[in-house]
Amino acid sequence: MKRGDVVFLIGANGSGKSTLAKIITGIFTPSIGAVKIDSQLVDSENNADYRQLFSAIFSDQHLFKQLIGREGQQPDEALVNTWLHKLNLQDKVSVTDNQLSTDKLSQGQRKRLAMLIAVAEQKDLLLLDEWAADQDPAFRRVFYQTLIPELKALGKTLFIISHDDGYFEHADRLLLMKEGRLLELNAEERQRASADAIAMLA
Repeated sequence: MKRGDVVFLIGANGSGKSTLAKIITGIFTPSIGAVKIDSQLVDSENNADYRQLFSAIFSDQHLFKQLIGREGQQPDEALVNTWLHKLNLQDKVSVTDNQLSTDKLSQGQRKRLAMLIAVAEQKDLLLLDEWAADQDPAFRRVFYQTLIPELKALGKTLFIISHDDGYFEHADRLLLMKEGRLLELNAEERQRASADAIAMLA
């Protein structure tokens, strides 16, 4: 991955996508091979620092009501307020003294709240594991067509696990996980995947 990339990962259930995501974010240590950043090996000595580069929203995420900004500082109030509206949460949630008023929301709205928390952290890398799966069709379109470009404009590198074949065109790179093997799809394969993701995954 290169800085500023928008990378989509596709693959059948059980192919290893979520395991790879946890290796990439430093939660799991690979038993074979290694993770490197800027040619530097990630190991037990620097793994904690490496993990601090990421905000990640997994399918089983836990929400904290406290907002934290860059490097543990106060969050940028203007940024938080802007994204509260971008995520269409302004009528559901308020922020007072960096605390969210509630997390008692639908699953799709909770995922949006997790996005707000991730944006407030201002970390360089954002990993999203099937984030759009819980969104209604209208907001799913907003995510792919509007929010992804805006996250990229904020300087983020995005790694997105997705099954939304109608939106693969928004990825700079499209990867396929198949039986534990990671493949990058070329232009022709990307067209096939976009036309019929299920056939590509078989």
